Amino acid sequence: MRNMIKKRYACILLLLLTIGAGCNDWLDVRPRNEMKEDDMYANEEGFKSALTGAYIQMAAQGLYGRDASMLIPELLAQHWTISTDKTSLIYNICAFDYTHEESEAAIESLWKKYYQCIVHLNNVLGNLETTGVTFTNGNEALIKGEALGLRGFLHLELLRLFGPIPGEATAGSPAIPYQEEMTKDPGELHTITYKEVCEKIIRDLNAAEELLSKDPILMGSNTQLNQPVYDWEGKPLDEWQFYRQVRFNYYAVKGAKARYYHWIGDKENAIKFAKEVIDAKNEDGTSKFTLATESTYGSRGNLVMKSEHLFGVHNSQHQAIVQPLFKDERAELKQTVAYINTAYESTIHPDDIRNKANRYWEEKTYQNSTKVNHFRKYTGSDTYEALNIVPLLRLVEMYLILVEDSPLSEASGYFKTYRIARNLDISIDNSLVTEQDVLNRMEKEYRKEFFGEGQMWSFYKKHNFTKFTWPKSKTIPEGAYLLPIPKSQSVFD
Repeated sequence: MRNMIKKRYACILLLLLTIGAGCNDWLDVRPRNEMKEDDMYANEEGFKSALTGAYIQMAAQGLYGRDASMLIPELLAQHWTISTDKTSLIYNICAFDYTHEESEAAIESLWKKYYQCIVHLNNVLGNLETTGVTFTNGNEALIKGEALGLRGFLHLELLRLFGPIPGEATAGSPAIPYQEEMTKDPGELHTITYKEVCEKIIRDLNAAEELLSKDPILMGSNTQLNQPVYDWEGKPLDEWQFYRQVRFNYYAVKGAKARYYHWIGDKENAIKFAKEVIDAKNEDGTSKFTLATESTYGSRGNLVMKSEHLFGVHNSQHQAIVQPLFKDERAELKQTVAYINTAYESTIHPDDIRNKANRYWEEKTYQNSTKVNHFRKYTGSDTYEALNIVPLLRLVEMYLILVEDSPLSEASGYFKTYRIARNLDISIDNSLVTEQDVLNRMEKEYRKEFFGEGQMWSFYKKHNFTKFTWPKSKTIPEGAYLLPIPKSQSVFD
């Protein structure tokens, strides 16, 4: 499987570089010496390659390969040791200084990378509307469904980063641009209201759900779809339809809708879609996605808990990105043993599968007696192999949404299932008496569960925390939750 993905990635990366490098306009996705669009979309394979290009953009360093997952939102959540270098990005993002040149550059780059990917998706969608290509095996619906789903998902991610605090937003609050055209002109990106953005996100996700109603993930298990060498009834005829967990599949749409409704405070619909993911079954009655446990998480290559992935991005070159962050002797992103022991409540829960036996963390002592606690989720270790996948939607998020949004009488059941899977003491369930109890516990669980994935900052923003209560009290300054729209963009609003 890995070799097939690696070869496909290399081929599509070459194509993406051919059509997407050397642009003058920062939204441009084609070079001066550009491939003609008519040639690009002349056949089904061209459309497949163009869509795959969007996944490659998402998996690159500027988005979920680093900046949008393990770097910027994790620095905002104070998950890494704060640098003493006051000129560094790490120091200034942790200090919420968005005016520092390092911070400004990083935030502007993140904004651009999101919208460049969205423009790429709009290019695919626009050409689908006018094409005369005849598609096979239901691929037109798959391509359009994935592209629309990704467009909704990426705008939701932008809303969570750059938009208003959901509990304070009114229908008319300015939010972010929602880009639906193929334009490469940044002047076409105009901020619209919170209500308009929300309506467009759910419109795209609803359309994607309908288009993906015959997604191969509904026909076969993830095990079957991740092993195309084996024959089984209902096996896709097209090899492009395998490996659905690294594509925006039908259940990724369901998970994104649960995240969306949870974000805007619609508990009823958040519960509905989270349950649909949890209750999803294969034809033999087994669960479509399963929580990682001691027996599965401890196996080789499972530090990212792949059995839980509703959607993740794969980058065969990911180790080159994460090595200086986590693996080198002078790792840029690290944490102290004391912090980790407190975070994982190690004196209470010594058998937590995420912290047990040096799984997430591994302390090394170097020649100068310097000790570095390396984060191993993405690099692997001598025991655990790296998968080069960054999870963007996981089953566990659905459980935590249910714990938070369900009535207290029902929440404990989901919480117990989650804690048993992580090998934790379940007696704490009895302490969830009030909604504030649940929120206090969710702060701890989000930190443990999503370390390095960028979800903690969104948790804080949704609930408008005014200070970090742990590991030490730190006031969150007013305006910290509103990442500034880049100056190069704001002139167009």
